[in-house]
Amino acid sequence: MIRSFYLIYGLAILAIVGLAEYRGWSLNRVDQVLNVPKSVRDNPGSYRSVYGVYHHYTGGK
Repeated sequence: MIRSFYLIYGLAILAIVGLAEYRGWSLNRVDQVLNVPKSVRDNPGSYRSVYGVYHHYTGGK
């Protein structure tokens, strides 16, 4: 009895999650960016190195 309840409950949850994925439902808002360049070459100002000045490797002991 309880095993069949868990089976039905699990299948219902999977169906709801599958429907939400198919329909594009989400719990949080996602901003959609249009006209995104295909590479960094198309948008050269997009690359900003965070570690431009600070060097991680100091060398030796």
